[in-house]
Amino acid sequence: MTKKLKNGKKSEARANVEMLSAALQRLHDKRTTWQNGTYKRSNDELYGILAECHTLLVQLRGEIKLRKKLNDAIEAAGYTVRSNTSIELKVVRAVFGVENKRIQAYVRVLQLAKTDMPKGWTLPEWIEEHGGIEEVRRKPKAGPTAAEKAKQYRELAEAKLANAPHIGKRFAPDDSLQPDDGGDYAYTVALVRVDADGKASLVFGTNKNALVKAVITEAGKKLAERKAEDDEQSKHSTKRKERDALLEDADDLELDQTIAA
Repeated sequence: MTKKLKNGKKSEARANVEMLSAALQRLHDKRTTWQNGTYKRSNDELYGILAECHTLLVQLRGEIKLRKKLNDAIEAAGYTVRSNTSIELKVVRAVFGVENKRIQAYVRVLQLAKTDMPKGWTLPEWIEEHGGIEEVRRKPKAGPTAAEKAKQYRELAEAKLANAPHIGKRFAPDDSLQPDDGGDYAYTVALVRVDADGKASLVFGTNKNALVKAVITEAGKKLAERKAEDDEQSKHSTKRKERDALLEDADDLELDQTIAA
C-alpha cells in the first residue's frame, strides 16, 4: 500500500513537471513569435520615425533661418515652447505629442547620435548595434575630464604631426612664424586667406603660446576623431560582411532544401 502511494506521488510529480515544462515551452514559443514579429516590427517603425527626426534635426542645425521658424511651427501645432528647451526635445515633443520618461530617452538618443554616430551608419543600425534605445540612453558619461582629453589630444597631435607630410609648399618663415624659445611647443600659428582665384595666401603668423596650444589641441581632436571613425567603419564593415555571409548561407540552405523536396 505504501509502495503504491509513493509511486502515485512520483507519477503526479512527474506529470506536474511535464505540465510546467510544456507550459513554459508554449510561452517561450509565443514570446519568440512576438519578439520576432509584432515587437520587432514595432521597434523597426519606431527607429524609422527617430531616423526621420534625426534627418530633420541635421537640417535644422545647418540652417539658422529654419531654426527660427521651428518655434512658430510647434506653437501652430498647439504646443508651448520654453526658451530653454533643446531643439531635440522640441522636435520629439511635437512628433510624439507628450513629454515623459520615454520621450526623454528618445531625446537622449538623438543628442548622442549628433556626436557619437559614425558617418555612413543609419540611426536604426546604430541603435541596434548598442542593443536598443535604453542601452544608448544609459551610455555612461564617465571618462576623462575635458582638461584630460585636451592634454591627450595635444600629445597625439605632437606625436603624429612631428613627421606628418606638409599640406602646402615649404617656405622660409619670417620672424612672426618662428617658434617661441620660451614657449611649450615647436610650432607657430598662421592665418591663411583664400583669395578669389582659389589660391591661398598666408597673411599673419604668431607664436603666442595660448593660440598655439589651442590649435594643437584642435588638431589632436581631429586626429582622434578620424581614427575612431576609421575603427568604427572597419568594425561596421566586418559586421555587415558577416551578416551578408549568414544570409547567403541561409539562402543556399533554403535552395538545397527546395531541391531536395
